[in-house]
Amino acid sequence: MIRGLKLIFIGGFLFLSGCNPLSMKSSNIPVKPDNVQEHLMKKPIPRNFVPSNLTVVAIGDSLTAGVGDTENNGGYVGDVSDLLQKEENISSVDVANFGVKGHKTTDLLKVLQKKKVLEKLREADIILMTIGGNDIMKVTRNHIMDLELEPYREEQPFFEKRMKKIFQTVRTANPDAVIVYTGLYNPFKLMLPELGEIDTIVEEWNRTSSSIVMKDGNAIFIPIEDIFSRKSVANLLYTDEFHPSETGYSLIADRVYSSLSD
Repeated sequence: MIRGLKLIFIGGFLFLSGCNPLSMKSSNIPVKPDNVQEHLMKKPIPRNFVPSNLTVVAIGDSLTAGVGDTENNGGYVGDVSDLLQKEENISSVDVANFGVKGHKTTDLLKVLQKKKVLEKLREADIILMTIGGNDIMKVTRNHIMDLELEPYREEQPFFEKRMKKIFQTVRTANPDAVIVYTGLYNPFKLMLPELGEIDTIVEEWNRTSSSIVMKDGNAIFIPIEDIFSRKSVANLLYTDEFHPSETGYSLIADRVYSSLSD
């Protein structure tokens, strides 16, 4: 069960316990067992005591769009939705996916100005997000002949500024939804294994994003760089050796779902 729903359930349970005559200490107040039983039978816990309909909004880049998912299930977003749907207290999961292949943080800020996106964000119970991989890709392309750490580190403060603006915009639209940001991984691990510098950059940029997530108060950072650092990484990537395969997406989804269930 999602942590937010747990709080609702626990709060409601305590409220009902507090109002239940059976929970009162023995005193001079007479309690008739028959009346208590009759009272409980007449007022059962309502079916919608725990929210049964969830709205999930996904924003970001190609990972959010599910590029590389040959099963066309929507990548990790679709997998998370399927896992949530199996929850006993959840009857339906409505998903609005605004992920776009190639989008950077600059593009996502523009998407977040669209009326349709803002309307959906306001309705969201859970907001899933991946962004930043193409920001790293842009620096790589601009310095492909002389790749060093410095250009990435020069770009990092601007990336951080845009990430803060993204979170601010999302929170203005919806102060209450749980935001789940999935971190970066090294997309060149298989294609260009000699570019060890990318591992360092991914780690540094992930620390930046994780710090922003932690300060939000109702957001979760999902690390995935270790998943795509395995020797079997080839099985986790699509044929373009860049995007996750369905297997890779399922591993991401498992972590996202587990974080929501903790």
